[in-house]
Amino acid sequence: MARPKEIWVLPEISDKDQEISRLSLGLLSEAKSIAAKVDGTVTAVVLGDGEPDCAETLRQYGVASAYIFKDPLFRYFTAEAYAAALVKIIQDEKPWLFLMGHTAVGRELAPLLALPLKTGVITNYVRVDLSNPESPVFLRPVYGGQLYQEIIYQTSQTMLVTMDTRILNVTPGTHGKEVKIRIIEPMLSPQAIKTKHLEFLPADFRTADLEDAEVIVSAGMGAATEELLPVAEELAGLIKGALGTTRPVVDEEKIPRERMIGQTGKIVNPHFYLALGISGSEHHVRGIQDSGKIVAINRDPKAPIFRNSDVGLVADIKDVLPGLIKRIRQAAGNDQVL
Repeated sequence: MARPKEIWVLPEISDKDQEISRLSLGLLSEAKSIAAKVDGTVTAVVLGDGEPDCAETLRQYGVASAYIFKDPLFRYFTAEAYAAALVKIIQDEKPWLFLMGHTAVGRELAPLLALPLKTGVITNYVRVDLSNPESPVFLRPVYGGQLYQEIIYQTSQTMLVTMDTRILNVTPGTHGKEVKIRIIEPMLSPQAIKTKHLEFLPADFRTADLEDAEVIVSAGMGAATEELLPVAEELAGLIKGALGTTRPVVDEEKIPRERMIGQTGKIVNPHFYLALGISGSEHHVRGIQDSGKIVAINRDPKAPIFRNSDVGLVADIKDVLPGLIKRIRQAAGNDQVL
């Protein structure tokens, strides 16, 4: 009888989390979905300096077993320490697939595991075709998402993959069986880990990568004037939003290219996206369609951006922004929430 295909997943759960993140639940959901298609089993891999209370969540998401790695060196993520703990057990257990998110953790850890495991890595996949489980086909976007590259993974070693976290879906939990949990304390030598954690510096919302920003204020040609651009930047600062823009503004060198949002720029998915003076070309809309709530202000009632917005205001930006900024300042001074 053939051995069931084992899908290992790294959900990035910490014992310090108040609740398990959507990212982690999405990875668990994806692992469960893959296992169902190949008649496999799911094993969660959790690393930290404590023991997270996650057994019930793992059970609900179809996890059969879990490895909980405990070590003081796992208090903060370093790919070197994670790899030192994981390589040996992956070599011994030989899971069919090891799934990670295409996050700072997955992007750094996956290639560091690949060399000692003598296998390859497929990064940022968005879909997998499992019609032939012996030769799964992974699809990943290329050329700014204009095309998709098909990669067939053919190896007897563990497949290492990172998934585009923007397309993760959290599926409702099920009533699974009790999870078999194994606690592992690798007792890593601090001297053997060259990477040291010195301090944690929170991201500056003003310079944060747009792909990581939770709030974005985007200035189009209608807001990138000498008069209005400083006002848009002031508004972004007040609501702790990163400043974004469109291709025409970048072409005129009013805002740096790394702030451009669109099909050939940054693809973003903030919780809140404010479009100021943006017409809403297809190129730009494709870069913001995964955003939580989109609010647009434009004086042209026929601007295409309104068709893709949750809230739209037909008005001249120069008449709206000063009053909006004043209201936000008043609310902040009175500890109010708008």
